[in-house]
Amino acid sequence: MMATQLRPELDSVNKELILISAYFVPQQPSMRYLLGRADAGVDVRLLTNSLEATDVPAVHGGYAPYRKTLLEHGVKLYELRRQPDDPSGGSSFGFSGGSDSSLHTKAIILDKQKVFIGSFNFDPRSVFWNTEVGVLVDSPELAGYMRKLAEEGMAPAVSYQARLEKGEIVWIAEDDGRLYTLRKEPGGKWRSFKAWLSEAIGLEKML
Repeated sequence: MMATQLRPELDSVNKELILISAYFVPQQPSMRYLLGRADAGVDVRLLTNSLEATDVPAVHGGYAPYRKTLLEHGVKLYELRRQPDDPSGGSSFGFSGGSDSSLHTKAIILDKQKVFIGSFNFDPRSVFWNTEVGVLVDSPELAGYMRKLAEEGMAPAVSYQARLEKGEIVWIAEDDGRLYTLRKEPGGKWRSFKAWLSEAIGLEKML
């Protein structure tokens, strides 16, 4: 029911849509929506976990096949990097949980005007299986605050930006003030294998 209730708000977006989702598995209905918004000129940005930061690599296997199409249509993708442990108990940007700062926030910022914050991820489990809760707030002030946090989380020192270069996905990052490009997805062979296996055996509907 959560997706049904949010749909009118999502359909009304005409300038900017920022999605923050720990687990992002859009499937075809959500893809049609996101591509339609991007093709209509909406600035669509997504912040989710990178392969190296996610606590469930199998879910990454449900997300990865959609990346190229999203990028081809102008959707901007940011993947939170694995961060060193923060002695304060979480990332300075307020997005992560405990160790290794995996992204846990779930939020939507709509046209700098409204904010949805809740338990809802953009994945099949949240849409079809889980009982989810959330609050939708019409507040430019709160939207501005969340937007600022999101943009801090999208900074290249904190997140990889996935881009297309000659038809292939690359990852842009920054260390010590220096931007650089990775041509192989960061995350290691074992995580890559678990993500690939999830895709290969068709776990998407259960993710």
